[in-house]
Amino acid sequence: MAPIDHSGFNTWVVQYVLALVEIWALVAQYSGLVGAWRLTGEVCRAARAGAKECLGTLPGWIVRGGADGYGCPGSEVWRLNMARLQWGPMPALVTARYEPACCTVRGGLVVLGGEEQVDEITSKVETLSKRGGDGEFTSLPPLSFGHSVLVALAVEESDSPKGQVLLLGGCDENNAPLSTAHLVDLATGVCRPQPALLDTRVRFMAAQLPDGHVVCAGGCTSHA
Repeated sequence: MAPIDHSGFNTWVVQYVLALVEIWALVAQYSGLVGAWRLTGEVCRAARAGAKECLGTLPGWIVRGGADGYGCPGSEVWRLNMARLQWGPMPALVTARYEPACCTVRGGLVVLGGEEQVDEITSKVETLSKRGGDGEFTSLPPLSFGHSVLVALAVEESDSPKGQVLLLGGCDENNAPLSTAHLVDLATGVCRPQPALLDTRVRFMAAQLPDGHVVCAGGCTSHA
């Protein structure tokens, strides 16, 4: 009796399993973060694999700088891996600081301003390329002026060598809350004034809507 060739069946099984994983990855994508994480606890292996595949595509959360219990600024940077829900270290900042602004520009991480000591505002800017853990932070030209507890949003453009960032609110060197908005060219550090916010804001959230408008919410009116 001639041996039975199972290669075709095995190939079909592999393709079937991979298709199931892709389907569950799509389900996880449209289930939101909480829903995707719930799928990782399912009995079905394909559901778990698909959910982890979806979570692995998320950029993760970044924690940078800050101060210890004695008020000393820090330079540590940590990233939360959404697929494993574990924190991992990243290259340290060049300048230890707290209350800086942070955003991603062209796939790289940019940290702007903050305080090197209590009430000592810095205008220093540094960036980590999108290669992430394989590189290190490097300095960019400093801002025209220093700000702290402000918000930074990347600006979609193509005519700047390093990219541009919109800086909103925060506090100045006198600890006074601001309602200002500035467009920063990362190649030069020059800050160009933009239409101001309606209110002074510190420690708030901001995001750019699909139509290009910027929305701000929450925060405080002082740096107390």
